[in-house]
Amino acid sequence: MQEVHFGLLGDNEGGKSLLLYLTSNENIGLFDFLTEETGMLVKKLSGEFILKNFIIYDMKNLDLYSYVAIDLAALNDAPEDIIEAIIAFKTMYNTRLILFAENGDNGLLNRLITETECYNIVTSDTIDGIQEEIRICMSPQGMSRDYILKTINKDVQVENFSKYSFSQENVKIMVAGAMNRVGTTTTAINMANFLAKIGAKVSYTEANDRNHLLQIHSYFFPNIPIVDNYFSYKGVDYFLDSSVPIDMGYNFAIVDIGILKEKNLKVFGIGDVKVLCGGTKPYEITELVNSLKLVDDIKIDVIVQLIEKGEMQNVRRILSGNRGLYFNKSSLNLFDSNINEKTWESILSEYIVEHETL
Repeated sequence: MQEVHFGLLGDNEGGKSLLLYLTSNENIGLFDFLTEETGMLVKKLSGEFILKNFIIYDMKNLDLYSYVAIDLAALNDAPEDIIEAIIAFKTMYNTRLILFAENGDNGLLNRLITETECYNIVTSDTIDGIQEEIRICMSPQGMSRDYILKTINKDVQVENFSKYSFSQENVKIMVAGAMNRVGTTTTAINMANFLAKIGAKVSYTEANDRNHLLQIHSYFFPNIPIVDNYFSYKGVDYFLDSSVPIDMGYNFAIVDIGILKEKNLKVFGIGDVKVLCGGTKPYEITELVNSLKLVDDIKIDVIVQLIEKGEMQNVRRILSGNRGLYFNKSSLNLFDSNINEKTWESILSEYIVEHETL
């Protein structure tokens, strides 16, 4: 079983966590045990639903809920509409989504995992098993992608759907910026989410004085507790106060050191992979060139956040040299695991092994 550290994600004003459960009449009582175990308040809506309409037109005050659970047996949507509705839900809300899918279609479940990155899926057909999986889904880290894939594909060899493996543990990836506002934190967190998506155990550490991570937590994840100086979201462990996890079995430890300066040059240099971020505006290129002078004798990869494709040739001319140069699409989503994935695959090709899938 997946290791569980049970804890609640959030409380309402009365100090009780709230769960909204859309359920068929047959499965109406599945989450009731949480009230006795944790004091959680469970609001149930039973019957038949068109999820797409419910999310778009009927769902109000959802921020009151720490969790929304959906019994797939209560839905009358076509598979495509279920997927579209869940993507819309995850775009609009930070509330954790849990799916109950006893006797669910494995084809749909695999699509939900792949296309919506929804991993908190309860599939057991016994009361004890259902309750244990619900506890996993509600733990701070939630149910992992590997766990649910192995569960729903238990009759298929793991190798058939594990596309990636990783050649090392504790690969240190140092990410720095030539100046403020060139996408350093976004680059580091996007990379972390890509690695988590393909099955790596990955951490992100804020090792600078910007305090962005605390602000990100407060804005996006006020319901996720910070325990032992870190919190977890979508398979990434986020460490505050420059805490870099050591000997904890991570494949990759991403360290965001902020602006590259003389004082953190030594820290930057100890990375197995070193990434320097810059922009394409004239003053951004000037700062990037100055930063590159600091690391002239260090092998690094340079990522330039590209706004206009026409800028590429000029940047290549200025930054020509024996180093990796990548032009990333600007990301509006810190937790986008798909954008610029070709960059991450290229930079980390030494450490990622891609397998043929059957």
